[in-house]
Amino acid sequence: MTLLTYTVLTDPGPLEASRAGQADSTGTVYLMVTNTGKDAAYWSGNEVTVPVGDGADDLTPDITTITATAEYHGLKSGVQTLRVQPPAASGSFRVAKPSGGSIRFAAGDYLVLKLEGVTVAAAAGLVVLTVKEAAGRSANPVKPSNSVAVVPLVKTAAKPVPAPRNLRPDQAMVDDGDGIVLRWDGPADWAYTINSPEGAPAAPPVTTPGEWRPDPGTGPKRDSTYTLVAIDPATLKEHYLTTTVQVRAPAFDAGILAGKITADQVSAGRFQGLNSTGSLIFTGSGVEVFSGYNTQGEVAADRVVANRVNATRVQGRSTSDGWISFPESGIQVSHGAYNDPPRIGAVYAESGIYQRQFAPGQENRWITLSDGGEISLEQRSKDGKDSYASLRVSRVETSSSQW
Repeated sequence: MTLLTYTVLTDPGPLEASRAGQADSTGTVYLMVTNTGKDAAYWSGNEVTVPVGDGADDLTPDITTITATAEYHGLKSGVQTLRVQPPAASGSFRVAKPSGGSIRFAAGDYLVLKLEGVTVAAAAGLVVLTVKEAAGRSANPVKPSNSVAVVPLVKTAAKPVPAPRNLRPDQAMVDDGDGIVLRWDGPADWAYTINSPEGAPAAPPVTTPGEWRPDPGTGPKRDSTYTLVAIDPATLKEHYLTTTVQVRAPAFDAGILAGKITADQVSAGRFQGLNSTGSLIFTGSGVEVFSGYNTQGEVAADRVVANRVNATRVQGRSTSDGWISFPESGIQVSHGAYNDPPRIGAVYAESGIYQRQFAPGQENRWITLSDGGEISLEQRSKDGKDSYASLRVSRVETSSSQW
């Protein structure tokens, strides 16, 4: 039976077994030696044996990676650094007083052996450390005890490495495609590639784990879907994630084919119907309408409201309807086909034909058409009085029966 009490703690607790193809699982093992009895014990040293291998009952496959230190903590004597002899091939660490001899362990005193940088074996299971004790009840015992204690610790199975997940842009909609940043969560030691919407690897390659942004001038010009290809180094299995980035003002190389588009503003040099039909072209002075044969086209509307219309002629909807042309001297009313010379047409009015619009204090002249069939030429002076106006003609021909 040992005179001192031995306890093992680990960080993390419990230790996690290493996983093939991934970075080794590492941890720290603490062996605490305490005097839990009433009587003092004189400690001369410990030999701690660590199982070496990759089996379920082994702690580590490589004992040389372990850094071992030890300290004695006395309630009255304070802290004392102990000597730890490097491990032998058998995997044993020897702990003793640097100057030799023994240390008095009073009740409540303790010693800590720290094994740091332990590469944990790959198989999960229970590991047992063997501790040989050299101690007695007196400072110079005739025969010190060489008792043995065993202390267990647990290695849990390696947790599955989570696959990459949550591929997302910093902003779902951007003004400039060059400003996009894609992020994802996943193991840092996997191989990652971002594929462009065309399916080829996008530039530049992924250099920062969990983050990618395009080279200047290569960002998306319109809504685009990117694919993250992640390769597990242990299994070489590929994993795929996709995300879409929207561009607030998209640019298109050829055109848009859509059943309906709603927009606050559309900027374009030309709009054309499907199947090479009519088109609109926006010039510096306005809009030009063209037919499908790229000649000037027609505008059909129920009503046109305009402040000014410049036209060579205005005609009714039928080719036999009357039309108005605009010679330099005024207006000419014609009808029928647009022949040269044109056929002069008629002007119809219900009450009269006026020289100008009426305005207060302004002279005016007009021809009055009365319901009785009379035609009179009248005028208004500046004082507002109406009177008959004079008619000058070079010749009048009529039959005597009409006078």
